[in-house]
Amino acid sequence: MAHYRIVIEYDGTAFSGWQIQPGLRTIQNEIITGICKISGETVNLSGAGRTDAGVHAFGQVADFGLKKDIKPLAFLLSLNAVTPEDIAIRSIQEVEPEFDSRRDALSRIYTYRIHQGPTALNRNLVWAINYELDTDLMNKACDEIAGEHDFAAFSIQKSLKTNNTCNVIGSSWRRIGAELLFTIEANRFLHGMVRTLVGSFVEIGKNKMPIEEFRRIIADGDYAAAGTKAPARGLCLVKVIY
Repeated sequence: MAHYRIVIEYDGTAFSGWQIQPGLRTIQNEIITGICKISGETVNLSGAGRTDAGVHAFGQVADFGLKKDIKPLAFLLSLNAVTPEDIAIRSIQEVEPEFDSRRDALSRIYTYRIHQGPTALNRNLVWAINYELDTDLMNKACDEIAGEHDFAAFSIQKSLKTNNTCNVIGSSWRRIGAELLFTIEANRFLHGMVRTLVGSFVEIGKNKMPIEEFRRIIADGDYAAAGTKAPARGLCLVKVIY
């Protein structure tokens, strides 16, 4: 059996997330269905990250095995022909049988887009807000999450693990025209972590949450005091590092 790695781009707007759920439209199920149509085989498709409903990806990575011999380029073209338009398979390559897209990942990079003011064309890709934010303060808050921390305060509480420590390699906010772009790279992310961090950064940018309070929330794991979780539509899994 040959093993393959694919890189996937998708608009998560009309999906109930990555992972298969009975009766719901998911990215994982659409791709498995497409692979089955082409190869006649039902595969186990493992993804590097389980994005939630409405979350997008430019560089999601997944892997699967096939008994049938394929030509990767021809398979790539065929798979894109049978998957819906809101999914694009960007590449496919044969990898070692033991490759695991989730466990072998060294880090993942997400972005979050905020648009200041109304927008029609980008409404499914950004969080549109109508107030000014202090990006200098927001970047000072980014310094507080650098390195290893317990991020329990920023995770959906029912999804907490025994170990909720993540190593944030880097994070920053930058202004691009009417948009604010948040970029964060870490070895792992908890469920809802980026969106809740963004919600907290917005409170800081509005001068409603002092940096000292943000620091205390991290230290105490105080989920109730963290910012409201930002909408899913602004979040995108950009790249997985191996």
